[in-house]
Amino acid sequence: MSLTGDFPALARMQERLEELATVPSRAAKASAARIDELMQEQFDHAVDPYEEPWAPLEEVTLARRAKPMPPGLDDSGAMRDTLKVRPLAGAGIGITIDHPASPHQTGWSGRQGSGPARPILPARGELPDGWIEVLEEESARAFKGVVRK
Repeated sequence: MSLTGDFPALARMQERLEELATVPSRAAKASAARIDELMQEQFDHAVDPYEEPWAPLEEVTLARRAKPMPPGLDDSGAMRDTLKVRPLAGAGIGITIDHPASPHQTGWSGRQGSGPARPILPARGELPDGWIEVLEEESARAFKGVVRK
């Protein structure tokens, strides 16, 4: 028994299919950079990932500041500076904040009172529209980059 066919074409098809496996990691790399930009804009405009304004700071909080508080919650820039949005190995996106951001994410209460949530990360069980748009665009771009070769 013998097989016949266009084996070079079959080999090229196999290579193209293997390249499709790189689409998620390519999309994640480009998406991570753009999501980082969106998160920086959140700080700039004092909004959550869904573009809802953060609760204003209390007068007592503003009074403790040596200088006027910028709109982005973080007068020293320490929290913002620790925000990292990176592509993960293989695929996916990791977001870390190496600063005590949880009181901002969920709100807080304690001996000195309480404070409202001012979310930095998505918290509604759904991704923000802006993030979905980024993921869709970068996935399509990565896919087209592979299939148009």
